[in-house]
Amino acid sequence: MKTKLNIAIVGTGNLAWHLANAIDSSEHNLLQVLSRDQKRAEEFTQNLSAKGISRIDDIDANVEIIILALTDTALKGKYIAQFPKNAIMCHTSGSISMRVLKSHKKHGIFYPLQTFSKQKEVDFSNIPICLEASDNEVLQKLHVLANSLSKSIYEINSKQRKALHVAAVFACNFTNLMYDISSDICNDANLNFDILRPLIKETAAKVQNHFPEDVQTGPAKRNDGRVIEYHKKFLYDYPDYQEIYDLLTYEIQQKHEEL
Repeated sequence: MKTKLNIAIVGTGNLAWHLANAIDSSEHNLLQVLSRDQKRAEEFTQNLSAKGISRIDDIDANVEIIILALTDTALKGKYIAQFPKNAIMCHTSGSISMRVLKSHKKHGIFYPLQTFSKQKEVDFSNIPICLEASDNEVLQKLHVLANSLSKSIYEINSKQRKALHVAAVFACNFTNLMYDISSDICNDANLNFDILRPLIKETAAKVQNHFPEDVQTGPAKRNDGRVIEYHKKFLYDYPDYQEIYDLLTYEIQQKHEEL
């Protein structure tokens, strides 16, 4: 099988940015990046070997894999059928079915599981890439691409991918909200959020080698009613946060009653 692939990316968001740079640094050819806005496409590709384009008709005939790094809403658009039929079509969403690509015989999923921000560089070699494909030939080509970018490749089906996406929201997005709430409380008390950073780092480090339930700590785990009531009184002026505190306390207590 050919090991040097010609790739095009559709989209100019955070994931597209990191994926484009990773592919551009690999042995593969990132030929084009497509955006509806030509100026944005050109700015996006300014430091890449790829060409920025804004029309589907301008996609190079040599492109073998088209990666749709788009929002879930955009992936549901009917325009997907307008892309060249000779290329493998794949998307990067954790929650959208592969069926949205059925207009193309050869299609698949190329889902890098990570949180992406343009202002923070990531090491793509450590990012799990989850694959699904319409047939074995497509799967093998996606493996060729994925293996050149990362050392963690997983073949999972659509049902598993949706479950993984929900789990990721809890592990990442909701966790970041907890950091944001902590920051608000610190700011209101004229405290520097930096004081909490070592705690955040240690908490994240623990689950790298242990199951989360085995390293749970805190008053809810200990069922320390006195401290819990003190915290709830403190949160009297933060009714939304108090509600979250109550729910999470209950969930921790229920979890550890069962263990």
